[in-house]
Amino acid sequence: MASLNVSPPSPASPPAAITTFDTNVLAEKYRFSYWRDAICAHLSPSETTRMGPEQPFAARMRKVALGKVNVCDIRFSPMASRRDAACLRRMPDDDVFVALMKTGTGRLVQDDRCALASVGDLVIYDSARPFLWEFEQDTRMIIARIARRQMASRLPDLAHLAARIIRPDQPLASTIAHTMTDIVALEAPLSESCSQRLGSSFLELLAASLEASLTAPGRRVADEDLVRQAKTFLLAHIEDPDLDLATVANRLGVSLRTLCRAFAADGTTAIRWLWQQRLELAHRLLAEGQARNVGQVVMQCGFSDFSHFSRAFKKAYGVMPKSVLRAAG
Repeated sequence: MASLNVSPPSPASPPAAITTFDTNVLAEKYRFSYWRDAICAHLSPSETTRMGPEQPFAARMRKVALGKVNVCDIRFSPMASRRDAACLRRMPDDDVFVALMKTGTGRLVQDDRCALASVGDLVIYDSARPFLWEFEQDTRMIIARIARRQMASRLPDLAHLAARIIRPDQPLASTIAHTMTDIVALEAPLSESCSQRLGSSFLELLAASLEASLTAPGRRVADEDLVRQAKTFLLAHIEDPDLDLATVANRLGVSLRTLCRAFAADGTTAIRWLWQQRLELAHRLLAEGQARNVGQVVMQCGFSDFSHFSRAFKKAYGVMPKSVLRAAG
């Protein structure tokens, strides 16, 4: 295994079969700049910034080269990575990426689309066009980097796939995820011929999965995908009493009307669904004795009005919240 000490090699350097970067080998003040250089050289040239500068930064990358494909296992503290028009001119790049979320969540914006990725999701993005990745917590991802010509020859509709999510239950998704995970777990480099064959086989499998799983060119992301992303966001912010639909729509990169239409197709509204989740969480916390008093549950579940909460709780469960809390005690 090759290990670099202070700064990554230039992109033109011959790649080692397995290469490791670890910020822990450096003093804190050098870690982020080292990581930023590693991202630019071995993933996509971009402007990378910290999202939690008050906390010590830590990151690690393990890159496995398989012929025409590189697969990287990366772990990092909260950060954002932006590739805008100026960055495209200054640092041109033409690769396609498929990212597997292992821990944490990420928000990807590209081509006026927004993908809110959670654990198990596969996400596609493209370094030839502007994008923004935001990670608000410690995250682990496995990212496959593929030259555009390699994917375009197998998938003619590639331009329509940016910021698309493949869910774990979609065709071939689990096979892709397991393959990527197995690749970065390799302990020793493969022979050159084996590496080439594995890289080519992975490309074929990946192209087939994308073709089978994603919506057709020119069509909107399916309503059910948008609803799923919205529900993920709502659950992640369930304790926020000021959360409104305009904020959710903005974060997902869609209009408020589009978001409401998607929930209507699901037979509900976003607010009604969120209230139901808050009530279910409140009942669980009370029934399991995880709260000292009802007021604590009201705050923890994002309710802003004690009386309104009590009336809604009794309507849903037939008893007042205090009764559930007393029974749990």
